Amino acid sequence: MSGPAAGRGAGRADLRLAGQETHGAAGLSGGARNGDGVRNGDGARNGAVRGSSRPGRETLPGAAGAWPAIPAKVADQLRPMLPALVEEMIAEIQASVAEYARPGDGSYAHAVRRGAEEAAQQFVDRIADPDTSWDQAAEVFRRLGEGEASEGRSLEALQSALRAGARVALRSLTRASQWMEFPLETLGLLAEALFTFIDEIAALSAEGYAQAQARVAGELQRRQRRLLSLLLAEPPAAAQAVSEAARLAQWRQPRLVSVVVLATRSPSGGPIPLPAEVLQDLDRTPPVLIVPDPYGPGRREMLDRGLRGLQGAVGSPVGLRDAATSLHWAREALGLAEQGAFGDCPIVHCDDHLTDMVLRRGGDLLDRLETRRLAPLRGMAAGRRDMLAETLLAWLETGKSSSVAARLFIHPQTARYRLHKLQDLFGDQLDNPDARFELALVLRARHAGPQQGPSDPPVRDPACRPGPPAGEARRTGRQAGSR
Repeated sequence: MSGPAAGRGAGRADLRLAGQETHGAAGLSGGARNGDGVRNGDGARNGAVRGSSRPGRETLPGAAGAWPAIPAKVADQLRPMLPALVEEMIAEIQASVAEYARPGDGSYAHAVRRGAEEAAQQFVDRIADPDTSWDQAAEVFRRLGEGEASEGRSLEALQSALRAGARVALRSLTRASQWMEFPLETLGLLAEALFTFIDEIAALSAEGYAQAQARVAGELQRRQRRLLSLLLAEPPAAAQAVSEAARLAQWRQPRLVSVVVLATRSPSGGPIPLPAEVLQDLDRTPPVLIVPDPYGPGRREMLDRGLRGLQGAVGSPVGLRDAATSLHWAREALGLAEQGAFGDCPIVHCDDHLTDMVLRRGGDLLDRLETRRLAPLRGMAAGRRDMLAETLLAWLETGKSSSVAARLFIHPQTARYRLHKLQDLFGDQLDNPDARFELALVLRARHAGPQQGPSDPPVRDPACRPGPPAGEARRTGRQAGSR
């Protein structure tokens, strides 16, 4: 609870006792507060800044502000109250916080008792000596926070328990003020100290909670990396081993997955901001992700958004046991992308470029087919040869001279002139379905390859437009017969 809240608590306590005549007006004087009963040096000691340290003393998380100047002898008057106060605190916590009301659970009862005892003892010790060691109390309250994390709960239950204990302690101090030998104003200081103390032990509990969460998250990430390695193993790992690893990693096994390969790690060095079901191992070379259900609604947009600013390739979706195949495709696509085969798209999806990838695998056989089918263009000047090859590919893919003109941004008459020239050069090949398919194949491969020299600007794939699916070249080739 913050300082203002503590002040309000102290004010309420003062108002409750304002009408009592037992202590008299003299109890409010400065001389009574700092006079009799204050040991030599207690005034300076009790004004010590909260969190000031001696060698080896526990440093409180977030400690700030000053501990109220309470006479040290007050601690001696409070100690006999502690056993009854602890029992009352336990009863209040179990009555008001459902999570701690477990009559049959001995471990919970022990944890509540240990926390109440340590809090009461440490509070009184702190009044006696503000520089008293926090080591033991810090360990107790950190463990309480760790326990909440291990149960999978938020800190709300523990914070409610701390508030319940503080209410009981404040009621007890109010009752005790009627017979204890200290000024009325000291009750306000005790209330302020109580709320400061609650802030401190709440911070210790939150620290333990955060540490436990970090350990759990680290262990979960280790298990997820182990699962990723099993899924990408060659030959595939045993189905039982994968199922057990998926259970430990809290990962639901999907029907399809895509493997993503990145050129480099994220610039931030941390995990990529993607949903928890996306497995990540950014320490691999190259970094790899496994994306479940990649064709689900919105999944592609989610992936492209999460990978913004990175260069990579997304393998085609495959069954879980074939994840290594998707990995190979993604690596191949990334290699081609780094050579400029797909323009300047940062994220390449294999399914958008299947035809280009197949053509790239043709190698010397594809070169031989090109030599054979494009023989009529041999011997021409390079500019004229490229112009006619571009026109022939546009015709094979569209089948109409008007479409050729529109695609190449030329006059329809120019398109017709070029097509007549191609008819003269290639003759019956343009009427043969197999020949047209092979012509489309070699021209598409020639068009997909990097045509620019080292000093030329890179070719941009407009809006990273997906290429036609595999087999489209064969279909468009056959359509070319309708001239």
